[in-house]
Amino acid sequence: MKNISTDVLIIGGGPGGLLAGITTAQYWPGKKITMVRMEKNALVPCGIPYIFGTLGGLEKDMLPGTEQLHAMGIKLIIGRVTAIKPQERVAILDNGDHISYERLVLSTGSEPFVPPIPGRNLEGVFTIHKNYSYQNKLFREIIPGMKKLVIIGGGFIGVEFAEEIEKRGVEVHIVEKMDHLLATVFDREIYLPVEEYLADRNIHIHCRSSVETILPADDPTKVGGVQLMGGEIIGADAVLIAIGVRPRKELAQEAGLRLGRRGAVLVDGFQRTLDYLNIFSVGDCAQKQDFFTRREGGALLASQAAAEGRIAGMNMYSLQLLRQNGGSVAVYAGMVGDLAFGAAGMTATQARQAGFSILVGEARSLDHYPPAMPGSHEVYCRLVFTRESMRLLGGQILGGATTGELANEIGFLIQNRVTAAEIAGFQTCMHPRLTASAHPITEATGSALQQHLHTRATFH
Repeated sequence: MKNISTDVLIIGGGPGGLLAGITTAQYWPGKKITMVRMEKNALVPCGIPYIFGTLGGLEKDMLPGTEQLHAMGIKLIIGRVTAIKPQERVAILDNGDHISYERLVLSTGSEPFVPPIPGRNLEGVFTIHKNYSYQNKLFREIIPGMKKLVIIGGGFIGVEFAEEIEKRGVEVHIVEKMDHLLATVFDREIYLPVEEYLADRNIHIHCRSSVETILPADDPTKVGGVQLMGGEIIGADAVLIAIGVRPRKELAQEAGLRLGRRGAVLVDGFQRTLDYLNIFSVGDCAQKQDFFTRREGGALLASQAAAEGRIAGMNMYSLQLLRQNGGSVAVYAGMVGDLAFGAAGMTATQARQAGFSILVGEARSLDHYPPAMPGSHEVYCRLVFTRESMRLLGGQILGGATTGELANEIGFLIQNRVTAAEIAGFQTCMHPRLTASAHPITEATGSALQQHLHTRATFH
């Protein structure tokens, strides 16, 4: 057994922990930073679906390793923390080593949720675990022999994985219990074109349905298909369960840290736990609070984890920087083929469900100009504003390569609590090969403002 001492100990090496370490090194030079993660190789979570198609291998989807982390000022230890003693400021590794710390960052992430479906333990049934060894086995042993795949869940992971696997000549079926794919994160103006695109790629979509049983093959140890509610059977030699994740809470729970209703660690606006001001929690294992309503909840995203990691790092030893978490704004994007879809904040459906009275502005344009410019792609922008104050609540983009950055822009505007009148007055750059001739966010805002002014004129 060894006794190791560090100033800042980070448990977990995903986006949240990584950004916490990097930011701490930048803002608090001279502090000794140690990161503990279970594997030497770590994957970029958002890139996992692309391992099996576009990237073509795990080695092309790697987070920084030992040497890169060392250059950033972070020492990496490969191991598993089995216990934390907050009063003594000590973490215990599985090999018996003790690490004493001044500050602790919990970034233990999440794990796939697997419902109690009969047959879920059959060989060929898998989830999207983030660890390297699991995905390596999947890439080298399961995927090569796959001819027919059933995906349970029509969210981002299911949709992106379906499109990537179809490139390998695999017949793909998506089973989704809701009326449409991606319906929890987009309005119909976005998810319907995505469904149509997937259907055109011969990806079979089974909405308003769910898997009752995962069936065995002739070899009873292996998967042979699924039976849907109602009795329909779809043959398959592999099944992906992609219906969500749950926070990894065991370490925090055993250490006596308070958890939220969903099992995540309760934190303040600076990512400090409510029980110990020297213990921070970031990423999927940390409690989220909705930006608009302050209710518990929010998407578990790498972008959110990275933002929380930066907040924790900036405030590791003092709150004088005053950069705090104002609440979770889901900002995300996905892509199938050359069709991209992104969003930030609330959809119109979510806003109405939360009780907001809203106006929706829309615009369509090309992302480059003139129309003959090579690589031009149509962009559809949909923005949601509060009806009276015209404050931006959310936005969605359907387009090409510019989609991700447009979603980022919408997220930035939301977090700065801008109104439609302010957006309409923004000045943006213009370049034929780089931008649209008229910015889609400004154009969609103009659409909403016209409705607002017309409503007021009619009322008066």
